[in-house]
Amino acid sequence: MVCHGVELMGNRAVDAPKLAGLPAWYVRRQMEAFRNGWRGVHEDDVNGMEMRPQATALTAAQVEDAVAFAAAVPERPAPATVSGDAARGQRLYQSCAACHGVRGEGNETLLSPPLAGQNDWYLVSQLELFRSGARGSAPDDTHGAIMRAAAQTLTDDQATADVVAYINTLEEGENPMKNKTVAAAALAAGLSGAAMADVTRYPLPNSDFPIAQAVEIPAGTTLVYHSGMVPRPANPEAERYTREFWGNTETQALSVFARLEESLAAKDLTFSDVVKMQVFLVGVPEKSGAMDFDGFMNAYRRYFGSEDQPNLPARSAFQVAGLAAPGMLVEVEVVLARPVE
Repeated sequence: MVCHGVELMGNRAVDAPKLAGLPAWYVRRQMEAFRNGWRGVHEDDVNGMEMRPQATALTAAQVEDAVAFAAAVPERPAPATVSGDAARGQRLYQSCAACHGVRGEGNETLLSPPLAGQNDWYLVSQLELFRSGARGSAPDDTHGAIMRAAAQTLTDDQATADVVAYINTLEEGENPMKNKTVAAAALAAGLSGAAMADVTRYPLPNSDFPIAQAVEIPAGTTLVYHSGMVPRPANPEAERYTREFWGNTETQALSVFARLEESLAAKDLTFSDVVKMQVFLVGVPEKSGAMDFDGFMNAYRRYFGSEDQPNLPARSAFQVAGLAAPGMLVEVEVVLARPVE
């Protein structure tokens, strides 16, 4: 409380972040990171070096008590202090959303903390540490290494400020810029109160393979770019990141499509609105390191090309070396055309 405040809302004067509202699993993991030497050991991470002795002084039981106390403190969003171009930050945040969620809500499966409502100055400082390698470079800090690579895509201080300014708009769990963006697009196209022209889907010639050769989008259509979606664990009780934990390619693909369907429904969209899809698959041992394309297609055909949902997207599929977490085999991102009433 001396550093983080009686209400655990953080203290910029000593660079201590807000803990109120952070989930117990994340606070616990950061305590473990300090105790195991994953954080607070780099000479440029001055504040981390101050925190590490506090964490190492506690017994395992005391850590659990402290974690339980912090998790019980009521959540309140921190005030915004960082200025930036939130519209540009929204574009930059798309890759962040794959792990941290489209509303900045976090993802325990990926060990990615919630960002919405956190001290924005702390987010800036940690992104700077990841960018410089002062955080995320410890040999055993696997997830820190993933975050470090992600932070390095923010090529300068302005990009960092912009993405954090956008995160500030998510503090109530939704994107308040969404309706402004949709309304502006419709207004610019003169579509106020008018119906959107039909999307044209060109089939593959002489083939029944369930993708479109091309999709033509009429002028004035509002496009929605959805970040890559990854699967939920097939068996959360299994050892983390194993095949049993995630499932095979088909199982993971079904999970990805189920999650996408939920996310689209929350935005008043469906799979029939998808016009472009990109698929990322990791190779598997049973295919001699090649991707299990057939397993993916078994899942894909349940959602695309049926009588109930005949609208086919233009699509690309790639084999990649890896995804956000070990053992993940499938990620799918989509572009959608939103009907304008």
